[in-house]
Formats: sequence, structure tokens, C-alpha cells
Amino acid sequence: MSVKFAQLEDGVVVKRPEGTFWVSDESGSGRASMITLLSLGSSTLDALLLSGSESCPTPSDSDLLPWAFPSITPVLGAGVTFSNSLRERRLETFRAGALVDVSDDGRPTPYDVVYDTTNPPEVFFKATALGHLANEDEIWIRPDGAKDGSFGSSVPEPERVLVVNAHGQIVAHTIGSDTTARQLESLSPLYLPAAKTYLGCTTLCPWLTLYDPNAEVIISMEILRDGTRMYLDEYSSTTMKRSPESLVHHARTLAPDADGTFPSGFALFTGTGIIPPVEFSLQAGDKVIIDSPQLGRIDAITKIVEFNF
Repeated sequence: MSVKFAQLEDGVVVKRPEGTFWVSDESGSGRASMITLLSLGSSTLDALLLSGSESCPTPSDSDLLPWAFPSITPVLGAGVTFSNSLRERRLETFRAGALVDVSDDGRPTPYDVVYDTTNPPEVFFKATALGHLANEDEIWIRPDGAKDGSFGSSVPEPERVLVVNAHGQIVAHTIGSDTTARQLESLSPLYLPAAKTYLGCTTLCPWLTLYDPNAEVIISMEILRDGTRMYLDEYSSTTMKRSPESLVHHARTLAPDADGTFPSGFALFTGTGIIPPVEFSLQAGDKVIIDSPQLGRIDAITKIVEFNF
């Protein structure tokens, strides 16, 4: 059973097969807040979501508020967790910023290291302040992604996002776009922070789904330009090289406390299995549809960041 929940101005609603209901807090005296819910253990959260009985009309997407507040709930990322991601990252190393096809000459790259499960995975901070979050109907791209300072090549990266409480437990998951200035990153892995973290670099679905470690998650992405389909692909979470739990384990090493505690928990992008071809780049006005039958849907319009300095 897929149980989804989301933040409204008046509280949290849960969407179950039998309807949509308000979620009560642990005491039962009022409506729960998302921040409080995401601090709970998975079994307590599950019980609260299943016990809600005060009926609520199914809200429209425009009524939903962000569940992640990176000023207190950091958003982290993991990369190169799928084989096609490794292949593309290797080729980016050889292209060194050029938007041309190249052949793989077999030399090891930094990405081979992080793909090898005998080594730690790539983990990084994706969003560390509220401004890094775009609205759920927007994809923001950098204007300076190319080495000559021009627009460059940027792509959405549709990914499963794990929601982890302060105790390191995965309590929920959703989908999002780890939007990336691909051409900038391919110049050098050292440009990863600039390519990944900027104003509006993160798009998240406002609906969360209770985490089921045994469930397969299918994620697809379609990109439309002036009504014409430019790209379509999908992947399964079962093809991920590492387990969600192992990614969380390594992400906790970035915590401010030695025991791996993020006081307000964290969200973790888990890598993408969809890589648009090298010649493709997002343009302003493109429509990006990221969809998962298990986790939800994002319908977003691409916009360009305007730096004012």
C-alpha cells in the first residue's frame, strides 16, 4: 500500500487508498507538522499516518508547501550509482567540456573509484540554504555552464530522494531533480560544487511516500520543447549499484556530530539512471516531467538563473 503525505499551511495531510485525511500529532490534540513527523522513528510515523481519521479534500499541488527546509534540513547528494552514469561521467572526463562524442580509451578516472563498492561512494552537499530550492514546478539552470562563460549544457537529473531522520533511519522517499551544469562539471570534477549547488538547483516533489525497502521504484523523465518531445527514458531503482542504506551510512559521515547525527535529519539524492545525450542541453521554457508510479510526479518549466553581481 502506497501512503503519501504532504505539508499544507494548516498541517499535514496523508493520502491513503480510502481517502485523504489530516494527520494528528503524537498527543492527538492537534495537527502534526512535517518537521515533527520527520523526526519520528519509522514505526511511529507509520502508525500516525495510518490512524488519521479527520477527512480532508485532496489538495491541489498549488496548496502544498515544501517539506524540506535546508536551513535546518540539509539536502545531500550521491553520485555515480548507476552504470550508465559511470559511463557518461567517464566520457565527460575525456571530453573536458567539449560537447562532442569521444571514445573511451580505458584510462581510469575519478568516477571509477567512487563506482567501486569497495570504496566509499561520492556524497556531497546539494542544498544548504532555502534559496537552493526551486518551486516544485520549476527547474533552474546556470547561465554560465560553459568554459567560455556562455550558457553551456545543463541537464535535469531525475532521482529518488531518501528522507532520513536524526537517528539515521530512512522514513520516507520522493523524487526530485539534481539539476546540473553538465558542461561545467565535465571540465573538471573540482567544479562539482559550482555545477551542482546554485540558486534553484534543487527541485523536489512535495509529496512524500512511506519508505518500503523492498519496493521497486520506477522513474521516468520526458522533456518537451514547444510541444515536441526532445527526450524520454526511464530506469528502475533495482539497477542501482549501492543500497540506499549504504548511501545513508556514508552520507552520515558529513554530519556535524561524530555520531553521524544531523539534528533535523537530511534528504539524500541517490543518483540517476537517466543521462540525456551529450548534445542535449536544457533551454528556457522546456517542460520537464519526472514521474514515478510509486513516488509521485513533477511537472516543471525550465528557467535561467539571473545572477545580479
